[in-house]
Amino acid sequence: MLKIRSKKLASLMMTLLAAIGLIALSAPAAAAGTAKLYTPYVSLSAAPGESISYDIDLINDGDGIETAALSYTAPGKEWKTDLTAGGHPISEVAVKPKESQSVNLSVLVPFEVAKGSYTVQLNAGTFGSLSLKINVTEQGTYKTELSAEQPNMEGHSDSTFTYNLTLANRTASKQQYALTAEPPAGWDARFSADGKNVTAVDVEPNATTSITLTLTPSEKAAADTYKIPVHASNSSTSADVTMEAVITGTYGIDLSTSNQVLSTNLTAGGKRTLELAVKNTGTAELTNVSLTNTAPTDWEVTFEPKSISSIKAGESVPVTATIKSSGKSLSGDYVVGLTAQAAEKSADAALRVTVKTSVLWGWIGVLIIVAVLGGVYWLFRKYGRR
Repeated sequence: MLKIRSKKLASLMMTLLAAIGLIALSAPAAAAGTAKLYTPYVSLSAAPGESISYDIDLINDGDGIETAALSYTAPGKEWKTDLTAGGHPISEVAVKPKESQSVNLSVLVPFEVAKGSYTVQLNAGTFGSLSLKINVTEQGTYKTELSAEQPNMEGHSDSTFTYNLTLANRTASKQQYALTAEPPAGWDARFSADGKNVTAVDVEPNATTSITLTLTPSEKAAADTYKIPVHASNSSTSADVTMEAVITGTYGIDLSTSNQVLSTNLTAGGKRTLELAVKNTGTAELTNVSLTNTAPTDWEVTFEPKSISSIKAGESVPVTATIKSSGKSLSGDYVVGLTAQAAEKSADAALRVTVKTSVLWGWIGVLIIVAVLGGVYWLFRKYGRR
């Protein structure tokens, strides 16, 4: 009797299982395998501050329309994530049977982030969820960077030092930076960007801008190495860099007469020889010094020597200048310009020349007057009594 009951129970169980199988087979294929998510790149690498993008397909292999609400889970609130379709934000999607729709998930890696692996998860209802891996390749920062292409330059005190700077905004927002420099007293510092003088610049997030710093030393700057701090700053972030300007010497030249008297006199058509002194008043050697002049018409000015190959710092070289006035020159004051032109510097001197009438012509004038008076006297003597 027990065996019969056991057989009946087993038969009943088999019948029940078969019924469950038939129900499962006859149910519509809605869930597993009919709606799914797909992207070809599930793991990407990026640097801090870099933006990456995932194109994700929602595939409906079923026989009915599938609708799903879309959401995502970012690694943290500082991660900026956008979900769009056709360039517009999207929060829900409907997919026709046997078709697919694409959405885009963009992720901006924050600047302040540790190196490592992070996951962004997209949730799409009946389509399931998709875990996207982001490998941050380096330690992130939140800062500003200021660098120089060539921070050290060398020249003389009358040189102009030009530095090319790069300002990098390593923050997640647009920044305006005030630009300042700390040159020695008497120096001039100017910033320019895009060909215009500026005192501040705007830099977009994760972008750089080129800046030119022009330094003009003081004329009295001694030979030395000068350090000039440069700053780009605002209320939240800043960066600094130090420029070096090496002054190797100063150029100076002086031209005068040996007795420092810049005046002389001569007669019309006469000559005068003057002793000049060309002195190097700087701390660097002068080279290829030539002597030139500007004189009145028909005057002649010559120099001996005409040129000087070099003058060492602090030394003076004598030069003989010969001035010959025009024979037609009238009495009065004239100016003869003298110039000593070196490859590096030049000096000018204005020589006042007073032209006087020749003594010979004075005596000739006296003789003419005497002859005239004598002639008049003779005329009176001869014809006066008549």
